[in-house]
Amino acid sequence: MATTSEDTATRDSAIAGVASMRQQMNQILSEISAGKFSIDSIFKIDGNAALNQLYVLKILERFAGVGKVRARSGLDVLKISHKCRFSSLEPRQREALIKEFAQ
Repeated sequence: MATTSEDTATRDSAIAGVASMRQQMNQILSEISAGKFSIDSIFKIDGNAALNQLYVLKILERFAGVGKVRARSGLDVLKISHKCRFSSLEPRQREALIKEFAQ
């Protein structure tokens, strides 16, 4: 079945949107790695679409002094799934994460 130019334009638009979101997500992770955010400040941000799509595990791993092992074990202690997205966190979970990982 041949694709129409309308289908191609829709697909290209969707791909551009996803690529833009991915770029914003990578930018946030890079800024966390560079030390531009503290754990306290990142968990108090609300309404950032790119940040809301990230897994909490990936965010925690980027902080200096946390790493992969401590991030996973901390989430396990708090009974938060490794696949939990930032937007899914409840306020009490955010506070618990700040207490667990604040340096």
